[in-house]
Amino acid sequence: MKNIVFIVVLSLWIFQIFPQTSPAIAEIETLFSPGAGIHESILKEMESTASTLDLAIHGITSLDMAEALVKAKQRGVKVRIVADSKQAKIKTSQINTLIHQGITVKVLGGKEKGVMNHRFAIFDGKRVLTGSFDWSEASAKWNYENLLMIHESETVANFQREFERLWREKRVIK
Repeated sequence: MKNIVFIVVLSLWIFQIFPQTSPAIAEIETLFSPGAGIHESILKEMESTASTLDLAIHGITSLDMAEALVKAKQRGVKVRIVADSKQAKIKTSQINTLIHQGITVKVLGGKEKGVMNHRFAIFDGKRVLTGSFDWSEASAKWNYENLLMIHESETVANFQREFERLWREKRVIK
């Protein structure tokens, strides 16, 4: 009997020191292209963004995506972009257009550091999109791509920390 009482008291003490929390339930939408509406889903997310949009992207060649970023900025959304330095220089890149519209862009990459190959966006610090999908017409129309739309605070916070690390690392393009 003493052993049972001891185990019960010990268990109660342990649960007080190490409270049990239920695992976070993540809302995740999984999309594939071509043909699954990834492009439209990203545009919809940008349109509903109210305060901040942080984008870490290999490259942006889609005119629709660039226009949606500019519209978000014009609505008062703080837009920050980290892009690959080589991709920012290609002929079809929309990076210079975004810079000319007042969006702050920083670049990563180069010979010694490799490429900036992330593809994620954080909307209002509450939602993150990530996957292989490039912000290009080819990804939307022809490529086999994937995208996860995640609404879960811990995952979003991890992506936000990574974005802040990248943001501190490199230079602004003017």
